[in-house]
Amino acid sequence: MAARPYATLVPRQTHRILAGHCWVFRSEFQTIVGEAVDGEPLEIRDQRGTVVGSGLYSAQSQIAVRLLSRRSVEFDAAFFRDRLRQARALRDQRLGGRPARRLVSSEGDLLPGLIVDQYGDRLVVQTTTVGMDRRLPMWLDLLKAEFSPAQIVERNDLTVRRHEGLPERTGVLHGPADTRLVVRVGRCDVEVDLLDPHKTGSYLDQQLNHEAVARWVVPGARVLDCFCHLAGFGVHALLAGAKEAVAVDSAEASIAGARRSAELAQVGDRLVTHCANAFDWLRAADDARETFDLVVLDPPSFTRNKDSVAGAMRGYKEIHVRGLRRLGVGGRLATFTCSHHVSAAMFLETVLEAAVDARRILRLEETLSASPDHPVLPTIPESQYLKGFVFSVMEAF
Repeated sequence: MAARPYATLVPRQTHRILAGHCWVFRSEFQTIVGEAVDGEPLEIRDQRGTVVGSGLYSAQSQIAVRLLSRRSVEFDAAFFRDRLRQARALRDQRLGGRPARRLVSSEGDLLPGLIVDQYGDRLVVQTTTVGMDRRLPMWLDLLKAEFSPAQIVERNDLTVRRHEGLPERTGVLHGPADTRLVVRVGRCDVEVDLLDPHKTGSYLDQQLNHEAVARWVVPGARVLDCFCHLAGFGVHALLAGAKEAVAVDSAEASIAGARRSAELAQVGDRLVTHCANAFDWLRAADDARETFDLVVLDPPSFTRNKDSVAGAMRGYKEIHVRGLRRLGVGGRLATFTCSHHVSAAMFLETVLEAAVDARRILRLEETLSASPDHPVLPTIPESQYLKGFVFSVMEAF
């Protein structure tokens, strides 16, 4: 058997890997021994020749290897089947019989480059690295064997694939051509299209947060759900006893989906929708002095890299100033950021700065994160991308 190719790290570059991160950057390579083949296994060794990990090599990405193991192992179908079963066991334990859930969450399940979402008897697959993409036929076989899905949809339209030299692709890989279905997400039945450009059909990372925020709703409350997508927060608030929910999103398809979600939950008469830019809508609401009992801010990521963080924080501050001004004493703010470049401390500081400008005194009531089917590895900060807070307004002056 031919010797396995390996890369030796430059001196003093092993600590981050030994500490638990699974990304090895090309700049950390000192030498490569043997032929490193795009998408195929490559061992990582320290200066003494000790194996510190093994993963799949990416010839084009600056992240040259994403480690799958800290040992020298064979990446065969049995290896990946075991990882898949471990991932499934976690979901069964933490989410029970929920029909909508993320089955595989890339680095969070030690399967970097693979995402699998489940919607009832249908699966959605994304492969974001060349190594996982080349193994897509194997993954299809494993998913069919383990889950017997009625349909498997490919959603490889992520721009991150460009860093790997991969084309964008979408389509049905197994089962019927129709990708629309109604599935329960949280307490609501929602109509999703698995080829919807918003994520893989629904924001599963917020599934438990929809329920958590709804627990802060008082009967008769008026709720604002900004950047609403399918109005998961707004509809759950209505089910919890809110009198009215106002849902704002700039995408017409999202607004249509929000209305459909409310209809399925039999609260359609209490959901008011606006297809508008949330910043513009909040400015208009500021001028009109509209008031709410609960404001939810769940914007898309304002930053894709470190260079744009400063601009993102200005955007976060503006929406929080305007959102907080819509709340009186006793009102509540539920707010989220989904950028791993923005730490929880940075986000909290920005909200508090906005509170000063809005002349509101806040009490932190609850800290939220992604639902447990999006597991976090503390040694991989990128896996802890979603941060959320619930505040109460103690005083307005």
